[in-house]
Amino acid sequence: SLKGEARAGVQFVKAQMGAVSPATLLGLGVGAEGDMAERHAHHHHHHEDEDHDHDHDHDDFETFQVDLPALQDADLFLERVKQVIIDHDILRLKGFAQVGSKPMRLVIQAVGPRVDSYFDRPLADLEKGKTKLVVIGQAGLDERAIKAALQS
Repeated sequence: SLKGEARAGVQFVKAQMGAVSPATLLGLGVGAEGDMAERHAHHHHHHEDEDHDHDHDHDDFETFQVDLPALQDADLFLERVKQVIIDHDILRLKGFAQVGSKPMRLVIQAVGPRVDSYFDRPLADLEKGKTKLVVIGQAGLDERAIKAALQS
């Protein structure tokens, strides 16, 4: 089954013939707005209080940027990106690159190991010769290892 092959945290919605209601896709009607008073925002608790858990939402994720030169082989790099995402359990990766001497910017978008890329527009002068990626994952990502793996 597909559920057995999916990575942890992937949710499934039953559909027939690919029909999923827009309300389900957009998360409408889940009632999150109905309990706003019960939700605790950043710094609503005092850290010296000993009666609450110190796991706060802002501590759950980590983001960093990876700067690389222009790519010589986009397909090879995108396969490497996919493997790095799998190896390091990266949630999201996005950015852009120059490929060889092509004048167009390559956009790279990844959610889990699903990697997509496309050329969107001519490169701006400040983008030429560069690859810039943003990596997003749960706290504890090994930034040094991820950067090294993407550079290899």
